[in-house]
Amino acid sequence: MKIMRTIFSLVLLCTSGLVTTSNAATCTIPATPDQFDNHYTPLWGCQQAFINDMWSRYDFDKGDWDSGFGYHDACNNAKPLKRTFNALQVLAYSVTPNPHCNSNVSNIGEWAYCWAGNQIDELDGRCGSGNASSGSRARTQFGPIIDNWTRLYWPFFYGESVVQRAGTIFHEARHAHGWCNHGGSCPRGSSCDKSWNDGCFGVGSGSGAGANTYQVLWLNWFATTARSGWINSTIRANAVAEANSILSRAYQNDPCFRMNSSGFFISSC
Repeated sequence: MKIMRTIFSLVLLCTSGLVTTSNAATCTIPATPDQFDNHYTPLWGCQQAFINDMWSRYDFDKGDWDSGFGYHDACNNAKPLKRTFNALQVLAYSVTPNPHCNSNVSNIGEWAYCWAGNQIDELDGRCGSGNASSGSRARTQFGPIIDNWTRLYWPFFYGESVVQRAGTIFHEARHAHGWCNHGGSCPRGSSCDKSWNDGCFGVGSGSGAGANTYQVLWLNWFATTARSGWINSTIRANAVAEANSILSRAYQNDPCFRMNSSGFFISSC
């Protein structure tokens, strides 16, 4: 169930073209190469019906997406809001024209959008990074009584392709579902899962496959079953590279498989 945000939420301000937050972090929209945003925009056309569904399902709030984030310019690929919309459209429609909510279906791509929307309490945009030392793409706060949220940061908006952003949102939804936290150690140093099927850590955390596994599985289904027009060789290579980076660096115990260039799992140990 969605809960109302508390009075402790950050207030976004805009000063002289810079987007700032109340924690004194300052960020400027960079000049970035196209990260497939121009490829995906025509596939959904920034239609109001799609925007309405995303806005409601992920509990967007004007106060988290105005003042330079794109609320008043929602179809501009340079703005964080539109770059988030593009990712959500890939999460919803890249595998099927009719996404649904039946998570018993094996192909995650068919229900990832609905499932993630049901888990994420609210989706917020923020300047800077969720962790200045690690350059976090996103962060999810969860637990009883406290305000639950998922925040997307500058490395998400401008350091990831559309497909990577979609996988990150699905990753964050796993944190929200069952309060599944990272734990253990791994080559990349943070945001680690212990093993492929054991990725939740900490008091009150759930059990089973963790956020990294969920992310890799979504990337696998995308790479192998995405519809014509929603994928090409360059986009598939990007998804495969992201999955292999997670598989090789984000587990305390190496899963011992990777993706081949077609997106299928192959043994690596």
